[in-house]
Amino acid sequence: MHYPYEEEKAGELRNEHLIGKVSERLLADEEIISLAKEVLTEQQYLEAEELAKKLVGKKSEKAFARERLMEIVEPPPKRPLYYTQWEIQFLPHHTRDTIRDLGDFIDMLVKAAAYEKTNDNSVVRSSLGPAIDKFEACRPEFKQLAEILRKYNRFLYRDAKHDFRLPKGRKEHRFTSREVVLTIFITMNLADRIINISPMAARVKRDEEM
Repeated sequence: MHYPYEEEKAGELRNEHLIGKVSERLLADEEIISLAKEVLTEQQYLEAEELAKKLVGKKSEKAFARERLMEIVEPPPKRPLYYTQWEIQFLPHHTRDTIRDLGDFIDMLVKAAAYEKTNDNSVVRSSLGPAIDKFEACRPEFKQLAEILRKYNRFLYRDAKHDFRLPKGRKEHRFTSREVVLTIFITMNLADRIINISPMAARVKRDEEM
């Protein structure tokens, strides 16, 4: 069984909120900053913040930041990390789609980890919230990880898919480039945690069948 994902959709934008004001690009929601500090090592957090600053810097700094971020999200799996790489090329724009694709990556790993224990096909068709519940139910020793995943879903993935309201103080779009950079580091850190406890999630990461 393969994780369901639409073919040939790389680079197809899914919203109209593409360009944010320069003055907004280093803003970040306190919940996202808090999650980053909870999940990341100090070194990872400092690198993320430095790359976010480079994305509003000189042309050479922007190019360096994009190249480094593309290295961090290097596939496999082709979908959705190839899509994420495509969108990174346009940072500090296209932020919402980047976060949505990063969320898709966590979504597929959580479902693989839950399916591994339950053999329940319905988990693959569910949204991430119920999948996290099943993940925690069948892996109670990872309750803390499940709680972190709920935070990730609550104000990153779910909002990237469904919440088109703009946060207070922003006039252009839902997520800033700084929030994207922090989310890239958070996502890959959480992905490593899930892969380390689930052989099936590791197979999905390698683009293999569940």
